Amino acid sequence: MGVRLLAAGVASLAVIGMFAVMVQVSSQARRASMAPQNTSTLASILNQARDSSASGPEPEWIVTKANSAHHAMVVEVEARRLDEARAIAIQIVKPLRSRGYQEILIYVRRPRSGVDDALRRIQWTRSGGFVETAYDALP
Repeated sequence: MGVRLLAAGVASLAVIGMFAVMVQVSSQARRASMAPQNTSTLASILNQARDSSASGPEPEWIVTKANSAHHAMVVEVEARRLDEARAIAIQIVKPLRSRGYQEILIYVRRPRSGVDDALRRIQWTRSGGFVETAYDALP
């Protein structure tokens, strides 16, 4: 009887230990999946195109979203100064010129602005170069 009781105690401890490990692994997986999504890989790569000499403690601009398909790319940027949209676009397009894109559209907004706020759109094409369009804020 003593051996059976000892075996039952060891088995119970093993089950409790396995349960504890499962809870730990489950909570780590849940934490990882609930973490806020950062920018896409493409956006991260484009953020590396920033002129490092112009950056202070916080960058003057950041790519928040970038998508590409069918030899075209759309890039969304938040920038402190909209009047620097063309210079930002030049920094973004420079490493992409050799990638075969026929058109790159870069939308530059102020940080935390809404869809009705002012923005700049820079269109780059191989034949036309850079063309900037300013959209004023809606009243």
